[in-house]
Amino acid sequence: MTTSCAIVLSLSLLCYLSAALLLQGDFILRRHTWSRWGRLILTGGGAINALGVLIHLLVSQQPPFSHMLVVASIFIVVMLGVGLFIESYFHIRHLSLLQAPLAFLGLLYAVLMPVRLPEAESILLRYPWLGVHVAISMLGLVGFALSCATAIIYLLQMKLLKQGRLDRFLPALDTTAQATYYLAAGGFSFFSVGLGMGVIWYFDLTEARPEADDLKIWLSLPTWILYGTYLYMRGITGRHSSRLKWLVIAGFLLALVNLFGVRHHFGLAASVLP
Repeated sequence: MTTSCAIVLSLSLLCYLSAALLLQGDFILRRHTWSRWGRLILTGGGAINALGVLIHLLVSQQPPFSHMLVVASIFIVVMLGVGLFIESYFHIRHLSLLQAPLAFLGLLYAVLMPVRLPEAESILLRYPWLGVHVAISMLGLVGFALSCATAIIYLLQMKLLKQGRLDRFLPALDTTAQATYYLAAGGFSFFSVGLGMGVIWYFDLTEARPEADDLKIWLSLPTWILYGTYLYMRGITGRHSSRLKWLVIAGFLLALVNLFGVRHHFGLAASVLP
């Protein structure tokens, strides 16, 4: 890691942590000015993080998905951009409250446990369409992350209502329920396309395919099933129960484990690719 990369990552982590603390303070202590500053700092952290990724790609001349730190940074930047837009467009308050700690912990994990993917660099150079597969799958994960955040907000407001209280600083149940459904549907669409491309790659006759016991592919299926079940129950049957929101949360947690904790295992590809 170069000095410039270390500086950029440190600034991004500091911004994400500061934004998380300010947004938490606004929610707990009702300091409304803290929320505005928290969003500004969160936006600045995302911009710094994006600039760092761009500098890294220009200097290193490596594929964007050959290092877990770059993958995590791209995921965080896209998630923050889409989330802040949705928060403003749909007037869903406190969505950034959950995004900020997620961004901080995601980037911190990638910094403390940097995973180099040497096989990915050579494979992406020979099969660039695999980069499209990864990019589309990442967009699906962004939708899952945001739908998980809105599902948590929904459950929190529902819990308060059952206790006879209404938090006016949280969005209405109908708003968060609709946002969860749309975000989950959008993420599911992208993730399905990405998963389909991965399955085609898996059964392809090329050298650069995963081994039969590749856990990363198999762990994608439970996530897809959980979100598909939620969308069927919510969109087709019209159910609105709180239990459905737990499907969204569980699906995203599985996706996180698969993204950060599991690697592809290539067979012949790692030894024969230039």
